[in-house]
Amino acid sequence: SGFFRLKTPVQRSAAGWRRIMAEMEVEESKDLNEEKKEEVAKDEAQEAEGNEGKELEADAPSDARPKVKAGSVALNFEESTLNAVPVNGGKMLMSLTEGGMQHLLACVRANTGIKSGRYMFEVRILETLQPFEQPGARVYMPRQLLRVGLSQSSSSLFLADGLENLSFDCDGTFVHHKSRTRTNAKFWKDQTVALLLNLDPKSPNANTVSLFIDGQRATEPIQLPEEMKGKTLYPTVNYKNMSLEVNFGPVPRAALPFTCHMLQQAAAEDVEVKASTRKDGKSDFVLPVALPDMGYFDWVDKFLAENPGYVELSDRMILDWAAKSGIWNRKNAGAGSNDKPEANTGVIAI
Repeated sequence: SGFFRLKTPVQRSAAGWRRIMAEMEVEESKDLNEEKKEEVAKDEAQEAEGNEGKELEADAPSDARPKVKAGSVALNFEESTLNAVPVNGGKMLMSLTEGGMQHLLACVRANTGIKSGRYMFEVRILETLQPFEQPGARVYMPRQLLRVGLSQSSSSLFLADGLENLSFDCDGTFVHHKSRTRTNAKFWKDQTVALLLNLDPKSPNANTVSLFIDGQRATEPIQLPEEMKGKTLYPTVNYKNMSLEVNFGPVPRAALPFTCHMLQQAAAEDVEVKASTRKDGKSDFVLPVALPDMGYFDWVDKFLAENPGYVELSDRMILDWAAKSGIWNRKNAGAGSNDKPEANTGVIAI
């Protein structure tokens, strides 16, 4: 009763043998599939390892076309906020930091826009400032900020305000309108940041923008938003409580892994250079006078639309400037008037 009898191979039926052979073929097929998967995974890993660190852009070919005039590419202080201060012939930037100005972004756009080709420009943070704050005043963060980007001539000077501009923030984000994408490409004092715009239709990276820090790629090529494709794009910087150096070339401060023309080396037909509207270098000042609640700001809006070279300076303009700098006005019911809105930002100086 404690024994049982096994069938010998001779005693197996033909159907049994067919079943065993089928099972063996299935197992062999599984083994082959696993080996194939391992080989594919190994090949992919080797390919990824080989591509790691491989630059996505190629060296710029020689270009015999006529170039822009030497020294013509510069920051355009006719398109800047009132607190942007040019230093060293406009190659460096500072900002006003007194009387609440330390809370407001300083903005300036270049006089040269890129409409085709592939070009770069650089920005370096020279110093960061810690302005005095009144006791009890609300402090909005971050206290220091730099945005390096591109904008259309008709767009707001404030990057992240509207669909016609984009920027890389020093906190490691890519910003377009209300969209913020984390890139982890943070940059700070003494680092040289290069923004590269590729509008070359022959390039695999056409219609993209890339960021480099100290000559090393910090982001993959990022596709331009649809609203900015086919448009002339101008280098633009926004900053707060910082001093900057802006370099349009012809020599880069931090060379990239490949040769790339700077904006000052651009072919004349690839860019659009804005001529100054102030022939004598002087500015005009207009002081409107009106009765309260008699359409004062309606007239101002009409005047600004017809004369875009003017900059409004008023209570409502300061509050709008503060809002675009990240400082929100908490409105109280019935506070102030249409002609003189009341500030309730928590920032005493504003």
